[in-house]
Order: sequence, then structure tokens, then C-alpha cells
Amino acid sequence: MAKIFEEAKKNPKLKKKLKIKAIFSLVLLTAFLGVIFITIGTFLSTKQGTFLGMTQMDFLRLRARYGLIMMALIIIHLIMNRSVMKKELELLMG
Repeated sequence: MAKIFEEAKKNPKLKKKLKIKAIFSLVLLTAFLGVIFITIGTFLSTKQGTFLGMTQMDFLRLRARYGLIMMALIIIHLIMNRSVMKKELELLMG
């Protein structure tokens, strides 16, 4: 992987592609952290009745929306990285 990043410094087209992937990875990470927060909020609101002024049902609605967003982001991530996945599968299969 380090070799790819060294090549990207010299190749503007590859550098742009890697920047797009990096931005997308940050968006995916941020959404994942949101899902963790919502899951904790759902758990705490179940125990205490509310958490940060939101009921369990409010958190479940948010969780459903975030679930759909995460599914879409994961599908896009897999599509963007399909060539890497193919190489990894070839390595695994021998």
C-alpha cells in the first residue's frame, strides 16, 4: 500500500482518486460513530426513559435512518474498492 501512495504523489489522476476514497472513508467513519452514539442512546433511553431529551422511539427512528445511510455508504465503499477486493480474494484462493 505504501508503494501506491508513493506513486500517487507523482500521478495527479491517481492522487485525485485516492483523495476521493479518503474523503469517502472519513464520511463512512463519521456515520459509523453516529451509529455508535445512537445505539448507546437507545440503550440508555430504554433504561432511564429518555437520553438527551429523546425517547427510545426517537432513537429507533434515527437508527432506522442511519441504518439505510450506512447500507448505502457500505455499498458505495465496496464498489469503489472492488479491484482491491478481487486481489485479496485471489490471494486467499491461492
